[in-house]
Amino acid sequence: MTGIMVTFAQLRALDPAQFEEAADGWHKVSSNASASKDRLDNEINAKLRGALKGQGVGTALGRLERLSENFHYMQVECALVLTALNGLAAELRAAKKKLDNAVQDARDAGMTVKEDGSVQYTPPLVLLPGQEYEPAGNGRTPFVTTTPKERAQGFADRIGDALKDAAEADGKYAKTLGKLITVADLSVTKEDWTDADADRGAVKKTVGDYLRDIPKDKSPKDNAAWWKSLSKEEQAEYISLYPASVGKLDGLPVEDRDEANRVWFNEQRAKYQTELANLPPEPKPRNIMVGRTSMTNPEWTKWNNHKKQLESSLNGMKRIQMRFDDTGKADAFDNTRPKGYKPSGDGLPPAYLLDFDPEKNGRAIIANGNPDTAEHTAVMVGGTNGTLGGINKPVIAGTNLWQAASAMPGDPKVSTITWHGYDAPQNFFPEAMKDKYADRAAGDFNDFLSGLRTSHDPSVNDHLSVQAQSYGTVVVGSAARQGTLDADDVMLSGSPGVQVGRAEDLDVPSGHVWNQKAQGDWVPKWGAPTHGHHEGLTQFITPSDPIFGANQMATDTKGHGNYWLAGSESLENQARVVVGRYDEVQLK
Repeated sequence: MTGIMVTFAQLRALDPAQFEEAADGWHKVSSNASASKDRLDNEINAKLRGALKGQGVGTALGRLERLSENFHYMQVECALVLTALNGLAAELRAAKKKLDNAVQDARDAGMTVKEDGSVQYTPPLVLLPGQEYEPAGNGRTPFVTTTPKERAQGFADRIGDALKDAAEADGKYAKTLGKLITVADLSVTKEDWTDADADRGAVKKTVGDYLRDIPKDKSPKDNAAWWKSLSKEEQAEYISLYPASVGKLDGLPVEDRDEANRVWFNEQRAKYQTELANLPPEPKPRNIMVGRTSMTNPEWTKWNNHKKQLESSLNGMKRIQMRFDDTGKADAFDNTRPKGYKPSGDGLPPAYLLDFDPEKNGRAIIANGNPDTAEHTAVMVGGTNGTLGGINKPVIAGTNLWQAASAMPGDPKVSTITWHGYDAPQNFFPEAMKDKYADRAAGDFNDFLSGLRTSHDPSVNDHLSVQAQSYGTVVVGSAARQGTLDADDVMLSGSPGVQVGRAEDLDVPSGHVWNQKAQGDWVPKWGAPTHGHHEGLTQFITPSDPIFGANQMATDTKGHGNYWLAGSESLENQARVVVGRYDEVQLK
């Protein structure tokens, strides 16, 4: 027991809807804070970044970005309050129902429930000691039984249990809601986001089973149907309590996935920053003697690996945050652009975070522009050495492809997605020689593509292409081999092979498989024996071979990793495929 008393009269008079009405108010505050954040980020700040320069603009942007983060923090905390209030209402409603049922059952049995909740029984006739009168009703005749005290006590116990449930709910929710406070300040710090994560844990523990289980291992269509069955307030509750889980669900609207993942991103970044700052001192000595042999101290190795993982993930998170902050800029990322190159069109569109996990090598899926409303979407799959800490180059590739495709005639509405959603091999030998990494990723990749189709606005053209490079092409081939690759075009760059021997096996319409092999790219040749389709003992078919049947696109870049240099023919050809200008693609 909590020691807090709820009286019989209080619970009888209680209307749980009052707490739900209060929760509605907190939901409005949370929603308004979210809308204000989005308007600041995607309209006001984006225009300032794209149109103006100077110290004064930089100062104003800093203040507006700080205000945006304040709105985001307010949105998160208010959503936790509304979840707690709805959880409290649910538990009090259950306790009240238990009380009302006990009172009604006692009255039906001919007993009197007094104002203090005690149960009184007055028999209407003289009975022998130990006997009790059972009145007529529901088709039965009067008869006597021999348990008057026990029966009355049973109703009293049920009333007591209801009051106990109400008191416990009142106590635990009062404690949890009391924690959902913050210090009035102008800046949201990593300590604030760490506190938000702790607040979530407290609310989650308090509400218990109030929210139903989130779908697991369901299809994107099933996920979408579940999400649509919820009210806006219920969706906000799920995002507030389970941001990481909601953010991963293929088939949900992109804006909702982004909202959930942004919460998780901010909290994990604060957690990692705090953990790195509080890392124990480096173990000494670094090397120890075992007999006559010098070897690395295992304690130092463990400490060093943990430090490297924290630093790598934080570098990746910093890079993702930079992409968020560069919305509106026309030339934000690539310092490898040719001299005099000027990007066409407007600045970078809003970025959407469609998955995020900082653990181990890390995962992130980042969209330039909203694929739910884009006419043309390209999903880009990278290869070997993919880590969260190394997300910089894939993000540059994604923004360069977006700018090139968006600048095509006709003002096409484009989204490009960096899909670092799998555990990639971390070295060329032996890991990149194995199919297992691709085979494990194939199902997730197919689900992601299917999820994009599911959440896409049905009133907008839906042209979906896949662009894969290096080991990423093995992932795409495995996805087609194991399931259905739900795409309209497939572009392959520097492919070592795709596990299948013909373009028609990649599931897209005939003539819609495109391949690039740049001068000096050694991967197609040396990867063929491992990932090429084996026909005989010495023939290993890759997309670069004529027998495969892919359209061979012209390239003017060199090496394995330069297919997305801004202004290059290699990139322009990809952009033409992305927006469906097939007749303009330059072929070899």
